[in-house]
Amino acid sequence: MPTPERTVTIQGEAVAYEVRRSKEASQVRIDAGLDGITLIVPEGREVNTDDVMLEKGDWVLKQRERFARYRDQMPERRFEEGETFPVLGTDREVVVGNVLFSHITEKKIRLDSSRVEATSIKGELERLYREEARNYFTERAKHFSEVLGVGYEQIQIRNQKTRWGSYSQRTGTLSLNFRLLMASADVIDYVIVHELAHAEHPNHGPRFWRLVEQHVTDYEAKNEWLKENGTSLIFDGSSI
Repeated sequence: MPTPERTVTIQGEAVAYEVRRSKEASQVRIDAGLDGITLIVPEGREVNTDDVMLEKGDWVLKQRERFARYRDQMPERRFEEGETFPVLGTDREVVVGNVLFSHITEKKIRLDSSRVEATSIKGELERLYREEARNYFTERAKHFSEVLGVGYEQIQIRNQKTRWGSYSQRTGTLSLNFRLLMASADVIDYVIVHELAHAEHPNHGPRFWRLVEQHVTDYEAKNEWLKENGTSLIFDGSSI
């Protein structure tokens, strides 16, 4: 669980950050995202958190500035008919009508009016995104687990604020952000390959990247696309 927000002065600037203890983390790291700076500390490890932030001060300030720009670039999402939301990299119009079930076509996101009345356009749209994400991600994860020769126990569909995916060697759980369904198919494949590669290599060492590159030759471009365009994959304000 995150601790209450802390503040450290870096190069004369006050920088707010949170500390999160993690059973999964093997080393101390700093995550930067649209919602701010988070210092991840392995559970049971004692560190001076301000010292860690100061040691990485240049990087922290650059990331804070970068994500401040991204917040200004985020699309405004309105949950009403006629609005467009991306699916597999293509914008599709939201239509509410009397259909047997909510579904996605090449150009439309068709929502069942009875489900919308029971919840809302936003509620039914998110439910459909999560359902479609689970189906699509499961298919791709099955494919790449066979290709990479690694396994996983289960897939979790989440709405992680700062990460597109993760893999737990302890539980064999592959976690993927449902908003990733908004990206193009090749970007999704990169994230799935990246996370499954952690079943073989827990860190981001040379052997890890060689394994990723065997299956996604332009992984650096995909990684950079996510860094530069991740704000376009926002569902609503809670996604930041």
